Amino acid sequence: MTLSIYYAAPLFTQAELDFNERVVEMLEAEGYDVFLPQRDGLESDTLSEEKGAEEAMQEIFELDRKNVLDADLVTATLDGRVPSEGVCVEMAFAYDHDIPVVAFKTDRRTFGFREEYNAMLYGLFEEKVETPEALVEAVGKYDN
Repeated sequence: MTLSIYYAAPLFTQAELDFNERVVEMLEAEGYDVFLPQRDGLESDTLSEEKGAEEAMQEIFELDRKNVLDADLVTATLDGRVPSEGVCVEMAFAYDHDIPVVAFKTDRRTFGFREEYNAMLYGLFEEKVETPEALVEAVGKYDN
């Protein structure tokens, strides 16, 4: 059985989108089945034009939630001084359903002087890695 991964990450800049694609390609090269919201999810602009903003946002929420809950593992990119709200919610969904989360942070910005993250995030993930290569290696530990 192929390990199913939900790749939670910020989707706000071209640099983030390109980085996400590159890391997901590395995971897929190892044979993992990865749900990448920017590629496999719904486009809010297109949906908003078709259905209106509120309905579009609800549909995106439901699709992403379903895919988190269908995953064997969630990877959560926490780059930035403050992680993406969407990523935090996806981590919480996974935690609440006993789906392991591997946190992934490549930058050095921190939440506070001695705090890498808000304390409420620490309990949501099993481990934290700092490079794409380390993420691929960490994911391999969950591939039974």
